[in-house]
Amino acid sequence: MKYTGLNLSRNTPEHVPAPPTLDPEPFLLDPAPPVSSTPTINAANAPVVSGDDDDPHGEEDDNKTADGHFQSARDSDGDEAGHTHSNWANLDQRLVYREKKSYPWLTMDKTGLGCAICKKVGSLGPEKTAGVKLAKEWISGSVTSSAPDWRKKQRALRKKVFEHGSTKAHVMASNICDKADENILVNAVTNIQSDQVQTTARIFRTAYKEAKRHRPAHGFEHEIDCQEMNGVDMGRILHSNVACSHIQQHIATDMKRKLFERIVTCAPKIGLMLDEATGLNKKSTLIVYLRMQLPEMESPDNIFFNLVELDDFGAEGIVGKLLDALDHANLDKAFLSKTLVGLTCDGASVMLGRKSGVATRLKTRFPNIMVWHCSAHRLELAVGDVMKEMGAINHFKILMDKLYALYSTSNKNRVELKECADGLNIQLCKIGRVLDNRWVASSLRTVEAMWRSYPALHGHFTYNGLAKRLSSHAFVCNLGFMYDALQELSELSLELQKRECNIIMAHKAICRQIRVFEAMSERPGRYSLLSQGGCMMFFGSLARNLEKRMFSQGKDQTGYNKLIEDLKVLYPQHWPQDGDALFGESEVEMLCQQFCIDNPRKVIRAFREYRDNNGTFIPDELNDLLAAVNIVPISSAECERGFSQMNLICTANRASLLPSTISSLLFLCLVGPPLTRFNPFPYVRSWIAKGHRTALNTRCRERSRGTEAGGSIDAVWAVLDK
Repeated sequence: MKYTGLNLSRNTPEHVPAPPTLDPEPFLLDPAPPVSSTPTINAANAPVVSGDDDDPHGEEDDNKTADGHFQSARDSDGDEAGHTHSNWANLDQRLVYREKKSYPWLTMDKTGLGCAICKKVGSLGPEKTAGVKLAKEWISGSVTSSAPDWRKKQRALRKKVFEHGSTKAHVMASNICDKADENILVNAVTNIQSDQVQTTARIFRTAYKEAKRHRPAHGFEHEIDCQEMNGVDMGRILHSNVACSHIQQHIATDMKRKLFERIVTCAPKIGLMLDEATGLNKKSTLIVYLRMQLPEMESPDNIFFNLVELDDFGAEGIVGKLLDALDHANLDKAFLSKTLVGLTCDGASVMLGRKSGVATRLKTRFPNIMVWHCSAHRLELAVGDVMKEMGAINHFKILMDKLYALYSTSNKNRVELKECADGLNIQLCKIGRVLDNRWVASSLRTVEAMWRSYPALHGHFTYNGLAKRLSSHAFVCNLGFMYDALQELSELSLELQKRECNIIMAHKAICRQIRVFEAMSERPGRYSLLSQGGCMMFFGSLARNLEKRMFSQGKDQTGYNKLIEDLKVLYPQHWPQDGDALFGESEVEMLCQQFCIDNPRKVIRAFREYRDNNGTFIPDELNDLLAAVNIVPISSAECERGFSQMNLICTANRASLLPSTISSLLFLCLVGPPLTRFNPFPYVRSWIAKGHRTALNTRCRERSRGTEAGGSIDAVWAVLDK
């Protein structure tokens, strides 16, 4: 028979045995003060605990416990004769768990009470002194009492637990456990080698600075030589490019370990940002960012996670490599099923394919994940749709590409154009491509350069072909409204690429921009006053295609509208003035299910409080839901920035770098603190703890410092030294 409590009814028939227990009182009443406080019992003469001791205070007043605390009236109304407890396994362990706050070391099993700290230590070893030893009963978990009745047995156990927490042996065992967690051996070694640690830390700072500045490791020796010439002691070894690379790898690995240990401990909601590209080293890689908000962060941020080399370019291969990389950082499937809320990537078919894309396969494994097609990429697709509708835009683009080819491949043409500009007192801007595979902001720079350099370009053309097309009314009109449109699109694109942009902010920005384009189709902008008819068609097409592309998830426009309506209830500016008392509660419950928020009823009660104060104060229970909404990434522009940083690292001279090395350098550049806030000493200690040499180590050959021979130019150097 399983007992759910320790109650003993006074009307229990004598022929039905029932375990006598205390009803509302915990197993250990009146918890004792912590071990660090002044003990009330002298540790020197502390009684030795025995598994068969009788209650030493068996004749005391029934209203007073063995440790001097009085019992409540419910415990002092007399013992119940005839009820003994012989089966220890029937004790309710929940009573012991309630005392864990005061006695975290207390354990209980079928044989009796025990001490987790004493069991872990086992023996005091060299800390042992005369007359002090750990009681074997506490180690084996067999502390009981043989008092004649249950009340007295309980008092005796209270006293034994209270006294054990104050004994000298238990305190010494606690100190041993604390010292074991402090890496005493590693700290002792590093303290002995304090001078070597200081010198090695200078090497680490220098290697870290080279990584932050995207500098190759082959210049590390020259950096060391410069510091030594300035009078800084840089040691004997660790001066080579190989040592620099190993140090950078060690720092990056240690930083990742600390960061992901913190992530696993806090378990924040996580969003994934993915993009695939091929670098200068001719290897296809997948760059992965995490969007999250740790308790110490004021708002969500995008954190570089890893650069994964791809062997299989199919969706299944990408998913396998991605999950392996996450699992290697202890972000396994069980962890992700509770924390992963969003995924964003570009519109490549391997990423967003409906039947077997990466997003579809991840959604099969994590059903609650919200897949989002990058808003910035969708904006580019909307512009592409406008180009298909407007034939005049294609002619404009063809002419701009010809101008770009004319001046990008001929130095003679560039010089002649500069002479024309100087004669007109015009500062030339670089003309690039327009409406290609780059962001619309780059197209804006090209059109702006064309607008400002138009007089010089017109003056440079002396032959009829391009001069006639450049001076045509249609080209000038197209240039004008393209300038107006690209200004608006560029600002919208930059808004969508911001790190703090969330779903609602993006939706509001897109709605505002659509209204602007609809208005511009009726009232031209500053640069498009020359052609009213073409302007109306162009801006009207922009408004329609933006709405078609941006207000949907794939082709599911209904699901997008439902999501926006659910999210609006979290923002006071969207609340109706005459909403009823249950306004928004069903939407909040749906969002809790979508983002795997525990206890939706608690969130709903917090939402009611949030709604009553008109959004001036956000209850703590609602913060998790708001943070999860903000963590869903809506743009993969961060991945594009990561690839730009990767191109600074993997240059033509460093194209042989492995993806793992590039990933470590990227982590230092993007996630590592600035040089002024970098503390090298923890990484030096872990370096020494792994058995690596310090910069002053004398058991290896010192770096050779040969002088550079200039041959016949030595005489010139001698003159320059004077």
